[in-house]
Amino acid sequence: MSDHATTTPRRAATRARLLAAAKDVIADRGAGGATVEGIAERAGFTRGAFYSNYASLDELIVDVIREVVETRLAQVRVAATQFAQHREADGLTIHAALEGGVRDFVHLLQPPMQEVLLQSELRLYALRHEGARAGYVAAVRETMTGVYEILETLFASLGVQIRASPEITMDILMGFFDQGSVMSYLELGRVDPDVQVDRLGRLLDVIIDRSPSPG
Repeated sequence: MSDHATTTPRRAATRARLLAAAKDVIADRGAGGATVEGIAERAGFTRGAFYSNYASLDELIVDVIREVVETRLAQVRVAATQFAQHREADGLTIHAALEGGVRDFVHLLQPPMQEVLLQSELRLYALRHEGARAGYVAAVRETMTGVYEILETLFASLGVQIRASPEITMDILMGFFDQGSVMSYLELGRVDPDVQVDRLGRLLDVIIDRSPSPG
């Protein structure tokens, strides 16, 4: 979160409205349509209110980026917890647990069209605006590390190992969830969970060894 604004309840509420408005504007109008005036108007504030909370548009966009990736990390934690609970309750085999886990992850991490648009436009914004690039990279890298640690712990609980390096593993999974969602909307106009479950199941064979590790 930005250091520019203080953390009083009133300012926190104002920033929350600005963040929500920024997400709506970027998803609706694209990265090029994100302006201080447009975001302030959508939030019901003046330019003065905007600048009393953020020094620049880039600063706000970096906060939006961080909020989006933190939400994704929280969703992964929920999916991992649900997976662990199901396996413990049902006493599943490794293969059955993985199949159930794949379904849990797909159903919990299916992004709506608005979220896909927002994520795509935030990436474009960071590419076009140098002031947002470092914040985008830091937020994404931090999230990738967090997701990998969750998956590493989850797979270790099953006695299986991740074949690929952390970097390659996350590149593969990010491509699946991000590019896969984009292609689903382009081809079908929706995300088909059954197709995604099948694809992610086959993808696991690339990044993990399903054979139980010794001991």
